[in-house]
Amino acid sequence: MKKNFRNVPSDVHAKLKAIKSDEIVVGCAVKYKSEALLSGKLKHLGVLLTPSGLELPAAIVPKAEQGKFSNQNVNGLEIIRKDLPKETHYNSIESPNWGDSYNGTHTVNLPYKKYPREFRSPRVLEITMFCADTRPGLSVYVIAFQVKEVLSKAARNFGTKLFENLNLLQENAGACGVQAASESLSDYTKSLHVSWEILPPGTVEETIERLFRGKTPTTQDKDVATERYQFFSSLKPKSLVYGNSGFSRYFGALIKDDLVVFENIQYGNAVYILFENWEELSKRSRVDLISGKFGNTFDRVIHQSGWKGKVKAIVESRCKGKK
Repeated sequence: MKKNFRNVPSDVHAKLKAIKSDEIVVGCAVKYKSEALLSGKLKHLGVLLTPSGLELPAAIVPKAEQGKFSNQNVNGLEIIRKDLPKETHYNSIESPNWGDSYNGTHTVNLPYKKYPREFRSPRVLEITMFCADTRPGLSVYVIAFQVKEVLSKAARNFGTKLFENLNLLQENAGACGVQAASESLSDYTKSLHVSWEILPPGTVEETIERLFRGKTPTTQDKDVATERYQFFSSLKPKSLVYGNSGFSRYFGALIKDDLVVFENIQYGNAVYILFENWEELSKRSRVDLISGKFGNTFDRVIHQSGWKGKVKAIVESRCKGKK
């Protein structure tokens, strides 16, 4: 888990542009496996998974021990003003009279220079939380978080506060994002669902631009996207599909109206082949899909030796009407 950011992530900048309103908050929804919650992953926020279900406070001020930004949220921050001239300060020591303390001592003030200090008071911001389903026995729990401060894009200190609030949430929830201030915490879970864009096949350059819109892809990102583009194109799709869920990016091929092959090219280790209500199924998490609750409405092929051949065989079989 990334502890802090040195700069505001490019995905956050992209989301800020997409939010039309001036007022935003730092917030996101995160999926946690039950094992992680049982091990105390969010104990510092008062979130506990018990035999009765998930227990969480409505809001909490994060503990200073969670990290640099949590500490300054509670204890404030001393800023060294290196943009200003150094000031003269004094250290006082007791010096012996005539070289021997038997004769008594006197105070000597030793001058030294240092930059001025400025103390910024603690902001004591709360993190609010919400979970729509806290029943016991679930394999995954979705928790929405929000730093309880409305930020205005037009404010002079917007960049500073945005950076600090993102890091405050990152230190405590292991993730961060931005939302319109008008959205409720319960709305945040929508960002976990994949929204799809279906477009005619284009060039590999167009594909990379669409996949990484708002972000500069690494060489590895480009290589993976290019390789997947070539593979999905070999399936002779009607259209290519592009999806996003929060900051994750999905890419695939629409073979027929009821047959789609796709994967998460950032974090995935498997290709999903969905039939029938694929747009509805694609809203489910990976954990939900492999739980068995949705029967034989999809196939999952792990990225192991020969995985492309397996995917092609399943697609050909489905196109011929076989199961």
